[in-house]
Amino acid sequence: MYFGAQYYRPPFPDRTCWERDFLNMKQLGFRVVKLWAVWNDIEREPDHFVFDDLDRLTEFAGKNGLKVIINTIPEGAPYWLYEAYPDCLYETVEGKKITMGGPANLPTGGWPGLCMDNPEVSDLVCNFIFRTAEHYRDNSSVIILDVWNEPHLEPMFDYKNELLCACRASKRAFRDWLKVRYGSLERLNEAWFRRYSDWEEIVPPPRFGTYTDMMDWRRFWLYNLAEWLKRRVDAARRGAPGKLIQTHSASADYMGASSNGALGIELSDEFLLAREVDVFGLSSFPKWLMGETKRDYDLSHLLQSEIICAASREKDFYQAELQGGAGVPGFLAHKVPKREDIRIWNWNTIAAGGKGVVYWQYAPEPAGMESPGFGLTGFNGENTERSLEAGRCARLFEAYELDRSRPVPAINGIYLSRNADLLLFAAGAQEEKYAHSIYGVFKSCAEGGIPVRFVHSDYMDSVWEEGLRVLYVPMALSLSDEEQSRILKFAGMGGRVVLEAAAGLYSEMGEISAGGSSSPCPMLEAAFGAEEISLDAGDGELPVMDKEGAVLCEGLYYRQTMKAARGEVTGWFEDGTPAMAEVEYGKGEIRWTGTFPGAAVKDAGSRAAAEFIQKQFKAEGYSLFSVLEAPDLIVRLLQTENGPVMAAVNQTPESRPLFAREQTGKEWSLEVPGYDGVLLRLDTGE
Repeated sequence: MYFGAQYYRPPFPDRTCWERDFLNMKQLGFRVVKLWAVWNDIEREPDHFVFDDLDRLTEFAGKNGLKVIINTIPEGAPYWLYEAYPDCLYETVEGKKITMGGPANLPTGGWPGLCMDNPEVSDLVCNFIFRTAEHYRDNSSVIILDVWNEPHLEPMFDYKNELLCACRASKRAFRDWLKVRYGSLERLNEAWFRRYSDWEEIVPPPRFGTYTDMMDWRRFWLYNLAEWLKRRVDAARRGAPGKLIQTHSASADYMGASSNGALGIELSDEFLLAREVDVFGLSSFPKWLMGETKRDYDLSHLLQSEIICAASREKDFYQAELQGGAGVPGFLAHKVPKREDIRIWNWNTIAAGGKGVVYWQYAPEPAGMESPGFGLTGFNGENTERSLEAGRCARLFEAYELDRSRPVPAINGIYLSRNADLLLFAAGAQEEKYAHSIYGVFKSCAEGGIPVRFVHSDYMDSVWEEGLRVLYVPMALSLSDEEQSRILKFAGMGGRVVLEAAAGLYSEMGEISAGGSSSPCPMLEAAFGAEEISLDAGDGELPVMDKEGAVLCEGLYYRQTMKAARGEVTGWFEDGTPAMAEVEYGKGEIRWTGTFPGAAVKDAGSRAAAEFIQKQFKAEGYSLFSVLEAPDLIVRLLQTENGPVMAAVNQTPESRPLFAREQTGKEWSLEVPGYDGVLLRLDTGE
């Protein structure tokens, strides 16, 4: 298990503190420490590498029984690189070059470095990672090399209103990607509705307007950054065969750090990145970024952890950075976590299947815009309620021997689509609507005590065998033909599919099939024989009612109507048009709602929408159970070498009851204390 803290980001903390701090980490029960290897601090002159500080720190770690994670930071680039390659800077579509300087999180500057689409820059970045890995190849204290800190298109954290990168090399890489994707200029012209006569005429879209080119450009960047990561991983493997290779995401990218979406703007996709590494991680700053109330930021943290779990598949993941002290959105640090915050965030990580928590960071930051925040300990190295709780949690979870546990897949799933997200980005950077819809569905399940997991479009082929039986599809306006086919196949095998409005209305290219032989909603046509489909903007909450006028559900934004040739209409809008229907499909069923209940939960606080969503899922949550009653509790199963373990997490201040009956008839009744959790070995009852 990886319990510990980020410690060194040159030149801090001061070396006079090192011995004292490492001893305290050992006494707290920490097992690992993370150290930054910043490029401009190490390769101070071309091909001259200085590892003195890191060598000394790894010595202290070894003496105190701590294992080391080294995080390579090429984004702190040496200034001789800029002088040698001034034409390789990141560049906006308007031609503004992003010069290197000091950001909030790099005292040594050199940020954001240079664009790796330039082969000479890529080679130098990979050489730095190779040389660092090679230096620690035989160091037994160093167990993990993290080759990319929060991979994303690096300038985007500070330049969210810009469109990047459009440097000469990136334009060339984009055209090369398009040539592979389309095969010919004629096919690209058909897909984009253009009349290009030469590939060189193609440039990244300079503004929001048409969907097709913008979706392709952002899609290119997601795959391009995955390729950049692969190069870094290969360099580390060459340098240190046998070491674990890692990266960690700045957030669950389909949500973004503040649950407003990040896939299209920051250009990081955990479902592509996790494939390239041995171990995957997540950064989270819940009290700073994830919500105004404790319930909101605790729930957002769990949601993001579970998306990262879904992306990691069978690989280990853990909380690679967790807020240890005050978040710093302004000059003065505030929003300092309490002990119950640290406790719940640890429980969230364990329940999601994570293998530990590494805090950002051990000591308060002494300089720059992040000062004086983030310290788990006090200014003089003294323990705080946060550090003591962090140590208690580390010892508790180590005792349960969960290092080889794996999450048991829930029978309920929430669908995630890359295409659905990118369409909303292309529509004027509106990713927050998709993220809010996902959040609303997840929140409804949490309040109902219903176990759920995330299902990504990339992995639909295996979900039936993994035990999925219910798939909720929120705000999936853009779906590829393959996605729609797989969703229908899942229903045909016996699954329940729940579609929010206009699922698959747009193709993966951001086009509506209308006026021809194809239906504007192919899934609805296949399932319901849908005709006369329309989509109208709504004003405020949109109620859906039964025949007697009782409200069944509420939605937001749009109302979709259709005439169904098959199935049963089960709900109506206020004007009497069909708003809800269900139909048998193969061995399963498909349910449709002509609005967006998930968004109504998040953005309008709709209880009717939350209750509707809860009714779509199977309350027992796992095939092991016949009954599960756990309102306001998070219940997850972990499979260990010694049998299944149930993790129950209570994110509310009051004690909550839990009742479960296994298929065998064995029953469990327990109370979960407020702001705490319980682990129960189901084979032994311990």
